[in-house]
Amino acid sequence: MVTEAHAADPLVAVVVPSHRRPHGLTELLDALAEQTLPRDRWTVVVAHTYEPFEARSLLEEHELGRAGVLRDVAVEPQAAGPAHQRNCGLRAARGDLVAFTDDDCRPAADWLERLVDCALAHPGAVVQGTTRPDPRDAAAFEASPHPRSVWVEAPGRNAQTCNILYPRELLEQLGGFDESFATAGEDVDLALRAQEAGAVLVGAPDALVHHAVDALSLREKLRHDAKWENLPLLIKRHPRFRGEQCVLGLWWKREHVGAALALAALAATPRRPWALVGLWPYYMAERRRHGEGLRARLRTIRELPAHWLVEIAEIGRFARGSIRYRTLVL
Repeated sequence: MVTEAHAADPLVAVVVPSHRRPHGLTELLDALAEQTLPRDRWTVVVAHTYEPFEARSLLEEHELGRAGVLRDVAVEPQAAGPAHQRNCGLRAARGDLVAFTDDDCRPAADWLERLVDCALAHPGAVVQGTTRPDPRDAAAFEASPHPRSVWVEAPGRNAQTCNILYPRELLEQLGGFDESFATAGEDVDLALRAQEAGAVLVGAPDALVHHAVDALSLREKLRHDAKWENLPLLIKRHPRFRGEQCVLGLWWKREHVGAALALAALAATPRRPWALVGLWPYYMAERRRHGEGLRARLRTIRELPAHWLVEIAEIGRFARGSIRYRTLVL
């Protein structure tokens, strides 16, 4: 339980960026309305891009809005982006602690209380909770070859802002999120800068957030992954992260290595049929995507060509980002 004495200002502010996801935002606010942490200890700030009429319906008329717990900050759609919107929300927030989550998340009822308990037990620390795909979306997760969700066992290396808490003083010291990371990587960058400044990343495993599952088509998946072009900037800003994250100091993930070898194998096969052996590393990298059973393995094999196309497209995005930021990451 939270034991710190009450102060004039709330202890913690929850900052949420929202863009074109009204249904998800409503579900998030409904979940926040059920939080076990007493309402006089927290507030919510939503930095959004909705038109005034829609914002009024979504925010002012919500239970939290009527109770005076929720504040909204309008952001111009052309300026929208996760880093910019979180910074706008941060500037409007009150409290010594700032928790972040997203409008495609559904926190458990005791989420905020457990984050705050951990923060009070570890003064000055960055506190990350556990994130799992929403069990209500299990059918989409099982059926889609390209489900988009988040799974984090706290504390996770990438410090995703769908479920994390920072001391306000630390955020002010760091200058908030770096808006150079327009599409991705701003959360990892902030966590790395926090740790370089001496902060410790600790886990609050019981602070649970359910993340929505989007069942993407192949075309939607390829469009979604365009944002990874921003990630080479992360490596450029934090060279030590290359050794921690990159396979052989070059490849963002092992699936990229296998996909590139498979591409080389397919290109060589017309003249050297034995080159098909080069497909094996990619299969080994992907073989546990759906589990160990026979049906899971058959599904993996069936979906392998589409996943390979996704990985090749990702390598292309990283190559473009590498040229843009003048640091090689594939």
